[in-house]
Amino acid sequence: MKQEELLVQFEDYLRYERRYSVHTLECYLSDSRQLCHYLATSYAIHNLDEATHHHIRSWIVSLLKEKKQSASVRRKMSSVAHLFKWMRRAGFLTHNPVIKVQLPKIPERLPKSLPQSVLQALWKSLSIRDEEKAYGSMRDQVLVSLLYGCGMRRSEVINITWQDYDESRQLLKVFGKGRKYRQIPVSPELKILLKNLKESALLKWVNLPHIAIILMDNGKPCYPKFVHNKVVGLLGTVTTAEKKSPHTLRHSMATHMMDQGAELNAVKAILGHSSLAATQVYTHNSISRLKEVYRQSHPNAKNNA
Repeated sequence: MKQEELLVQFEDYLRYERRYSVHTLECYLSDSRQLCHYLATSYAIHNLDEATHHHIRSWIVSLLKEKKQSASVRRKMSSVAHLFKWMRRAGFLTHNPVIKVQLPKIPERLPKSLPQSVLQALWKSLSIRDEEKAYGSMRDQVLVSLLYGCGMRRSEVINITWQDYDESRQLLKVFGKGRKYRQIPVSPELKILLKNLKESALLKWVNLPHIAIILMDNGKPCYPKFVHNKVVGLLGTVTTAEKKSPHTLRHSMATHMMDQGAELNAVKAILGHSSLAATQVYTHNSISRLKEVYRQSHPNAKNNA
């Protein structure tokens, strides 16, 4: 079977059986096509069933020579691992060419967060804009509230709909990574913001053109670049920090909760992490809080104070 026909079947598998998001689908196919191109140009291999772990290792080396980050290379390997796993299940392959491949290590990096004073300044500026009662200013307030107040991922914010919002119970039902649902509590302030936003949207368009909560100014659903640019622009008015992104707001929320003494399991549940290990990185950001607890609680620290 030709490689392009094979990738078409792989795409159908990801889309209809695995039901992956459009973004994940595009990444898997792009990475798989990159591997196919490399095998064809470097080894004249046009059938994936001829690839061995030596070829895959060579591809990884070529990516690293191109200065690709280790995290990016590991993501690409995850894509092709899914491809070869599917090929074996479908009977197109009898061996696993990635099983002996060692992945490059990722240097440990702590998530970047913003000081609470920056977020307070951002919220103050958004509140002033809200006095205009324009849909865009209300939308921006809700956008920041979902990212920082609820700790949602960018993709989750894009996909959240009014049907996912239980106003009576003040809960948002979020469809996150790993196709898992979780419920996030809605603060009284966010409840009011959501009510105002929906009223503004109905006033602007009479009938909501889409059920997504976050819409662009033209009434169409937003997309990843829109959310990124919007958040970067808003943060740029209150901070000169190098790292400004939707994920920075999520990191900041987790760090600030840990600073205030939130339980690790509670933060894990809100963020939608599959394991505590992913949440524990925020304890490093909260070391000042841990020092303060030690100073106030430990007998020896009290005696030396």
